[in-house]
Amino acid sequence: MINSINPILSRRFLAALFLGAAFVSASFADTNATQTTLPPGVTKSSVGFYHPGVLVNRPQLDFIRSKVAAGIEPWKSAFEAAKSSEFGSFSYTPHPWTNCDCGPFSKPDLGCKDEQHDSEAAYTQALLWFITTNKAYAENAIKIMNAWSSTLTGGHKNANGPVQAAWCAEQWPRAAEIIRYTYTGWSAADITKFRNLLTTQYVPSLINGSCENGNKELSMSEALINIGVFNDDRATFDLGIKMWRGRAPAYIYLSTDGTAPLKAANCDSMPIWGNKGITTPFVDGLLQETVRDSGHANLALSAMVNAAETARQQGVDLYAEQAKRIMAALEFQAQYLPPNNATPPKNLAFHTHPTWEIAYNHYHNRLRYNLPKMAAVLPTIRPTGVNHDMAWETLTHAEVGAIGLPPVATP
Repeated sequence: MINSINPILSRRFLAALFLGAAFVSASFADTNATQTTLPPGVTKSSVGFYHPGVLVNRPQLDFIRSKVAAGIEPWKSAFEAAKSSEFGSFSYTPHPWTNCDCGPFSKPDLGCKDEQHDSEAAYTQALLWFITTNKAYAENAIKIMNAWSSTLTGGHKNANGPVQAAWCAEQWPRAAEIIRYTYTGWSAADITKFRNLLTTQYVPSLINGSCENGNKELSMSEALINIGVFNDDRATFDLGIKMWRGRAPAYIYLSTDGTAPLKAANCDSMPIWGNKGITTPFVDGLLQETVRDSGHANLALSAMVNAAETARQQGVDLYAEQAKRIMAALEFQAQYLPPNNATPPKNLAFHTHPTWEIAYNHYHNRLRYNLPKMAAVLPTIRPTGVNHDMAWETLTHAEVGAIGLPPVATP
């Protein structure tokens, strides 16, 4: 499987690098060694963050809007799916709680699903605002975010409290970033309240990570990275990067790891790679929770990729650090999904999920790596929808290439 991903820089791959550079230079023009001309609508903060720059950037948003306006697929269908969803409704009403009590298997569920749905709706409404320029969507997003920043004071409790905080803090900054930097109607006072919400009600639940299943810690890492960008908080951003680097290599197995997977940083024990005593041979691209179920495995993979995407929007190339692992995971799963027809290993089940677009766009569209099995799967699941941290990936990242990406910063 991994053999289809050639690590040697062939002429084709070098051409891809030049193509990627061309995409970037179309938006970012270096005028001298220290000065970069920003594209229209992009700002750079005093601590060095590009805005908007949580998962999507301004030229990328402009590109998506132009494609939807022209009725071009797959963006047209993806936009219609978001617009017609419950999260895109003009009548969407937020349901904020003073605290969220989230137990295993959603028992209890006191505010948890409401919080998830509201964060997903805020992001959906923010995207619809930019694409349509209809202010009603922007005002809906603001109403949802203000409701939570005015109400949530007791944080996230119970066993699933930390991962609940992570799931929602993956989404909130995406919405907030778009609204803050493309709409003038969100007051400075309300923005400050929302930044404080993220700092006081989410970060404390995230900063210690998790030595349990990797989907939790990878979502925590993305949440910290996203909060760091929106809050212009370099320390929180860097903590998310560190957490990602400690967990990502331990979540996807490669044969070069040896006879066993790597351990996650700062964890004494290995997470469970089996399920109820059932294990499967370690092969390239196997995810830590593949034997558990494909749902949790892809919550983790999408969080890993989303974090890498936001980091890349800020000039940090996490993608390059784990390229072989992420591409191996894409192709490993895709071989068992229609229209591919490989027979899954015993006791393993593979299902489609509203994800994979962002990783595929980076490794194939930006860098021109050949990922034929995933290339066959994606047209069959478009347009993708929403599930936790996976949200409207076809709309935001299908075929967008490297539009609007800043140069990779020197470490």
